[in-house]
Amino acid sequence: AFEGRYRMLGGSMTIRPAGAGMLKVDAEIGSRSCVGVISARGRPQGDRLVAEATEYGEICRLEIRRRGRALTVTESGACTPFHGANCNYTGTYTPR
Repeated sequence: AFEGRYRMLGGSMTIRPAGAGMLKVDAEIGSRSCVGVISARGRPQGDRLVAEATEYGEICRLEIRRRGRALTVTESGACTPFHGANCNYTGTYTPR
């Protein structure tokens, strides 16, 4: 239900199987003031997927919820190492 390629203004995300019921989330964002790349993994639970990535011993969580064909993403935890201080992965991603 989550697998596919998505985009939002200034960003893109690809979700694909990672084995053992897990999904791999690769997201990129960019603007004049920041660039971000993350590769996270998580297990879907109904209309929700929480994917985590670790950098410098800190965990960044992307909570992804299905809203029709679109996905709404919010981030929590230590995500700054994955995108800097001037942007984030939060937003609504639509299918490409």
